[in-house]
Amino acid sequence: MSSGYVSWEERDAGVAKTKAETARIKAEAAAAAKAAESAAAKTETDKLAEQVRQAKLRKQLADVKDTAKDDLADRKAKRREKRDEEGATFKILVNVVMTLGLLAALPAQISYFLGLHRKDAENPGLAWTLAPVPFFLELLAWVGVMGTRWAHRKGLPRWPFWLMTAALASIAGYINLAHGRTEYGAVAGIALAATSVIGPLLAEVRQFLESKAAEDGRNLAQRARDRRTARETAKADREREGVERAEDQRRKKLFPDEFAEFERIMAAHATGGISRQDAWVQAWDTVHALPLSITAESLASKEAAREAVGSVLEDYDTSPESVAVGLLLADLLGSGGGDEGPAGAPAEGPPSSPTGGGSRARSERRRERPGGLGGKGKRPVRRAVDPDTERPLQEADLETVRKLAEALGGVGRLSARNVREAVGCRTKYAIRLRDAVKAQPDTSN
Repeated sequence: MSSGYVSWEERDAGVAKTKAETARIKAEAAAAAKAAESAAAKTETDKLAEQVRQAKLRKQLADVKDTAKDDLADRKAKRREKRDEEGATFKILVNVVMTLGLLAALPAQISYFLGLHRKDAENPGLAWTLAPVPFFLELLAWVGVMGTRWAHRKGLPRWPFWLMTAALASIAGYINLAHGRTEYGAVAGIALAATSVIGPLLAEVRQFLESKAAEDGRNLAQRARDRRTARETAKADREREGVERAEDQRRKKLFPDEFAEFERIMAAHATGGISRQDAWVQAWDTVHALPLSITAESLASKEAAREAVGSVLEDYDTSPESVAVGLLLADLLGSGGGDEGPAGAPAEGPPSSPTGGGSRARSERRRERPGGLGGKGKRPVRRAVDPDTERPLQEADLETVRKLAEALGGVGRLSARNVREAVGCRTKYAIRLRDAVKAQPDTSN
């Protein structure tokens, strides 16, 4: 008899084994679930990738189809452009019109000529002897058309064949007009006449266009560009001619002698042998012996102005360079920069002074302005005393200036230059004499 006793250790081992087995089963189940989830995700990914590949293939297929359609459309457009360039459709329609014209004109003419007979004939039959006449008349017009084509190929004059085609087609048209109007009425007569005339006329037009196309090898785009260029060139030429006419009118009005010489020079040269500008420069040099736009009068005025400016600068003991510097500083710093001018100079001074202070004011400023530091004691540098500034005014000199003012018509006409020339002194002393006389009261009245 076996015993059913189980020790605590065995029980604990069994529990631990059961727990381990349970954990293993749970882990396997989790792994299986994770594997299944991964497999499902992979399946979904593969499905999406396949859809992407199919979408790309469909897009490529659509692109291929579109490209094929575009290529087909381009080929059709090129063929249509080639037909239009060669006039194939026009030529086909001309052939169709000529064929229909022959089919309409020949039966009418045949019936007309077969029905002719002598007036004294009794029970007349068909005039079979006149049956070839309609073919003769219609083919004569085409003889002129073929002659035009042959003349074009040989480079011969084509107008004789044009006249021949017109004359022969007119004869056939007149016969159809008379016969059709008599038999069927005016409308039918005109229509039958058109069948004999329009066909040869269109054939001549086609041959004329083919001749022109053979002479001009340009395509449609090139001809359009050339026409646009020709229009622009013509417009520019018209505008230039208008400008030149207006220019000639002004020159003829302002400079008649120079313009006459200009026309003489242009006439002496061959067309295009000399430009208008070169001819005008040459004419101006011939008349004035000076550069263009300068005359003896304008040169004299310029020299007089230069002399006047020199006189003013000499009166105020300055130079063109100092005036230029002063104007530059006034432009840069402004004219209202405080009590002093742009360069630190007082704004007061004679109105006629270019810099606002005059030579006497500048001399005073130079004396009042502290000089540079000299030596170790930083004393101002001594300047030599100007004898013309310190020299007393002589009464004889003042009397001479008064007489000069009376001779000139007033003290307002006095200047440092004419005072200096009358007294025979230096500029600064002359300025002092002039200012002293101007400051004295006028006792002439």
